[in-house]
Amino acid sequence: MALILADVGGTNVRFACAREGAIQSELTRRYQNDDYADFDAALETYLAQIELETASALSVAVAGPVTDQKARLTNRGWEFHTEALARAHGLQRVYLLNDLSALGYALDSLNADGLAPVLETEAPLNGGDQRLVVGVGTGFNVSPVLSLAGAAVCLRAEAGLGSLPSRVSRLLEEYLESPAPWVRCAEDAVRGPGLAELHAAATGKPKIDARDVIAAANGGDAEAVASVKVYARMLGELVLDLRLLYMPQGGIFMAGSVVRGLLDSPAREIFIETLRAPPSAKSTLAPVPVSLITQDEAALLGCLAFARSLG
Repeated sequence: MALILADVGGTNVRFACAREGAIQSELTRRYQNDDYADFDAALETYLAQIELETASALSVAVAGPVTDQKARLTNRGWEFHTEALARAHGLQRVYLLNDLSALGYALDSLNADGLAPVLETEAPLNGGDQRLVVGVGTGFNVSPVLSLAGAAVCLRAEAGLGSLPSRVSRLLEEYLESPAPWVRCAEDAVRGPGLAELHAAATGKPKIDARDVIAAANGGDAEAVASVKVYARMLGELVLDLRLLYMPQGGIFMAGSVVRGLLDSPAREIFIETLRAPPSAKSTLAPVPVSLITQDEAALLGCLAFARSLG
């Protein structure tokens, strides 16, 4: 029987179908959320397009808070209920997990082509140690990954909704020479829209998308370069705080469109330089390896691994 996999972000939903523990790549599809009233409508379109009449289970990664039986997409308000989904689509099982947790469950399935080194250290990556996935895109969150009895277990977290560390807010306010009223929590400062707000406030120009700010920096625009470099140091400082909170000696794994763009910008070296620093004046922890998840289907692999772990 088929297992349907879904990676639901704030902008797009990506579907895949797995049989006998392997994803059928030719059945992967991607849709714009704006085209559908809810997740069920997108799922029905997918099932019709691949001409799949029956599936045994569904595993869904959602960019938002997840409890045992429910989830809600943060940036759109789509709601997910395991019992309702199972009943509506004739499924035996429905699995829900956070999108960052899905990336955590995918780590052991990624090969060298799915990861790019950002900061290499004397200590190589060790999947047996605690690891941490950090997602930077439309939103911001983390997934702590433990290894128990040889299997990955991802803890739930909503780190982006916590307070912004003082050393990060200090960098922001020094650059702007004023408070940043749009920052109510950590993710407001370091997610993509936070970079857009930062650049608009610093330059007095109309706000543009974070990707356009990074593109302008890559094109040599001095104001954009300055904004992206400050943002890179802010993000690096926040990651240092996360090192202390989660002790990821097995490595940190970055993901998301914004951090991908940042690592291809003039601010790459500032970000890496910040990561090399001690996390605090009292800490003697050595730097840990940092990698970028580059495989687009990583969350789908995580959905598959999570479903298989639960039977």
